[in-house]
Amino acid sequence: MNEAEFHLAVEQRPLVEETIRRHCLVRGWALHAVNARSNHVHVIVTATGRDPNRVRNEFKAWCTRVLHASDESRTEFWTEGGSCRWINNEDDLEAAVVYVLDVQDRKGLDDQERET
Repeated sequence: MNEAEFHLAVEQRPLVEETIRRHCLVRGWALHAVNARSNHVHVIVTATGRDPNRVRNEFKAWCTRVLHASDESRTEFWTEGGSCRWINNEDDLEAAVVYVLDVQDRKGLDDQERET
């Protein structure tokens, strides 16, 4: 690593989510869910005919531009790569959306409750 580990601040997360929403609109991709966390971002998108790794890299590139505007001292915001999984049916899509939008937040609350 050339720089210290990066964590998205609470105020940066909506910027990342909005950037992903706008990029999907421009590209004509169907965005099913997005959830920016402190140390990663979940995106469920249908980008028919596109390489999933390229889609992920486009999201990273556009979000980097936005984040760099708020923190010019950094050059890197993301690790290399990241998970790209195929969702092949409606049931799996629904389960993935629920996980991204609801379960992630509940996990944080469960952890906080255990600590108190």
